[in-house]
Amino acid sequence: MLVRIERDYSVSGDKYPQFPTDYPVPLRAYVNLEDWDVFIHTLNEKLREAFCPWSIGNLLDGILSVLTIYISEFVFGSIHRKRIGAIDLYILDFATQHNLYVASLRNMGFLSLVFHTKETNSKSSTLHSNPYCPEHHSIRTLPSAVTATTSNISTSSSHRSDLPNEWTNSTL
Repeated sequence: MLVRIERDYSVSGDKYPQFPTDYPVPLRAYVNLEDWDVFIHTLNEKLREAFCPWSIGNLLDGILSVLTIYISEFVFGSIHRKRIGAIDLYILDFATQHNLYVASLRNMGFLSLVFHTKETNSKSSTLHSNPYCPEHHSIRTLPSAVTATTSNISTSSSHRSDLPNEWTNSTL
């Protein structure tokens, strides 16, 4: 089962990502309330430190990058990137402690936090367990647009070039 927690824009607007502190009911079997509160508050604080443009680390990182024509980011690395890496590790550690899978926040564009429960039953809601998924069919059953048949090859053109069409009369 997938549990998706959307980004909360009411806390900080669009300055930095924050997630709601509400306890997700589908995770009740995996995470208790106290662990969730500690996790989400720590995550929100780490996200604020990483993305807030007025934090000391981000200001120094920006000034040093401009003064060295961004060579410092290649030599020393960026404080922002190190903080984002630490956030990814923190989320992954939380998920493994509670027997969950988690999607990377970077891959989700920091818009949602997605957990996937480790269900063992055969009727999982994942895409790959669907027997009607196109990945389960062989390539021979898929129609091909490049196959030459009598229906898609014509010997005489029904399109006349002397007729006006919408592209020739339009000005770009």
